Amino acid sequence: MKTVLVLILATLAAAVGEAFIARGMKQMGDVSLLGIKGLWKSVGMFTHPLVLLGIAFTILFFVLFTWALSWSDLSFAQPLTALSFVFGTLIAKYFLNEDVSFWRWLGVLVIVFGVFLITRDPKQLTPGGGYSPGAAGKEGFPLPAAPGGG
Repeated sequence: MKTVLVLILATLAAAVGEAFIARGMKQMGDVSLLGIKGLWKSVGMFTHPLVLLGIAFTILFFVLFTWALSWSDLSFAQPLTALSFVFGTLIAKYFLNEDVSFWRWLGVLVIVFGVFLITRDPKQLTPGGGYSPGAAGKEGFPLPAAPGGG
């Protein structure tokens, strides 16, 4: 349950960060890598306050996600980050006033269903489930514990 809560916070941070970046970039207008003016404007986007705030929230996402990976399986944690699409769509609709079509909402519903299925894994919701730092793989990377504790 700890993993789910941390990842919900992480994905919310990611969606908020993306919204700040989107708002800041809309205020800046079109950015191009072509020509000196375009390059200069591209560099300038990193000084826009909303873009910087968005980057800060993106860093928060990364920190929370990294923490979750310290005790959870990647195959559980990473798919849960798809919730950022849900939060991002809600933020786009209600805070950025974007027109979100029926098909986009349907896609969000599919994502929610997928996240629901992933969170049904009892191994991730019980003490001792998940990552086993003692097992090492071929490249020296720890591998998840084998089913049944073996």
